[in-house]
Amino acid sequence: MRIAFSARGLSIPSGGARQFIKSLVPALAGSRGEDQLFFFYNREQFRGLAADCTEIVREGRSKLWWDFVLLPRMLLKLKIDAAIFPKNVIPSWTGCANYVVIHDLAYFLPELNAYRRLDTLYMRTFLPRSARKAAGVFAVSENTKRDIVHYTGCDPAKITVTYEAADSIYRRIDDPDCLAVVKAKYDLPTAFLLYTGSLSPRKNLVRLLQAFARTGDAVPHKLVLTGSKSWSDRSVYEMMDTLRLRDRVRQIGYVEEQDMPVLYTLADAYVYPSLYEGFGLPVLEAMRCGCPVVASNASSVPEVAGDAAILVDPYNVDAMTAAIQTVLTDRQVRERLVASGFRRADMFSWRRCAETMLNVIRARHARSSSISGGRA
Repeated sequence: MRIAFSARGLSIPSGGARQFIKSLVPALAGSRGEDQLFFFYNREQFRGLAADCTEIVREGRSKLWWDFVLLPRMLLKLKIDAAIFPKNVIPSWTGCANYVVIHDLAYFLPELNAYRRLDTLYMRTFLPRSARKAAGVFAVSENTKRDIVHYTGCDPAKITVTYEAADSIYRRIDDPDCLAVVKAKYDLPTAFLLYTGSLSPRKNLVRLLQAFARTGDAVPHKLVLTGSKSWSDRSVYEMMDTLRLRDRVRQIGYVEEQDMPVLYTLADAYVYPSLYEGFGLPVLEAMRCGCPVVASNASSVPEVAGDAAILVDPYNVDAMTAAIQTVLTDRQVRERLVASGFRRADMFSWRRCAETMLNVIRARHARSSSISGGRA
């Protein structure tokens, strides 16, 4: 088979979709078997990610032009049998069987205020059509699969769950020099609770700040937030001022990817209070680095965390406060979470994700070829 993968999403500065593509591309390349895999990029800098596969770089005048015109032309020219589109939407025409990866359905939940209006309109228009039209749909969690069926009317029989995994760079760092360098680089406090990600409303930072404020003198820790300014994040800064937390909260901005494992290692605990996720990859990243986790019990997060995290109602500030105090002060609880976190993170694999995708595509292609041969 000749299978294509659209990797334009690597040019996104940051975010879950970019990390998904970055980790999946080499896993697909390593699972290709006898198939020919073609990876399409819009930047030369990404060439080399897919070892021993065909990598094609074409720059486009715009993202929409690249997705809906330039890439389909290349697929037709190369006589591709199947194409994987890893960012929720497939083009109108490609001349081959199309498979789409859908990450979350937050665009259909206006109360979350998850994305900008134009992005939401685009996805609400094209995502349902893509799900219904695709030869197959890959959902990153069972929760996302249920949401796809509910919001798009897609046949559940053609949806396959393909779990994500923490990238191999995520591991506990024991080198004291490395730890010291990163600690100084970001001016990190000695004891801290960590949150990574955007400050957008669905990440629930306002309630996290309220919960952290209520810990008072019970914990000496500061709260460290990564990421820069985000969509609709004014309420976060207003809450910091209202609660007078500026001296207890440290926002360190963008953190280079190679420094993230060190950050998780240095943190005494990781907190992930999101109201809605398609998967919840940071939970596994923290676990692989030996960082105990407090996480939301909403959407897909319990599916990812299992029993290896303290799960709390993200709308219940008191419950969040109690969980934070427990994980930061109870040594036995921390040790249990660290041990179970290592085991939990090891249950997820990019290789398994890639093999599942390719096997689904191969099976459908074999059925289609059998039907075509029978008719002939």
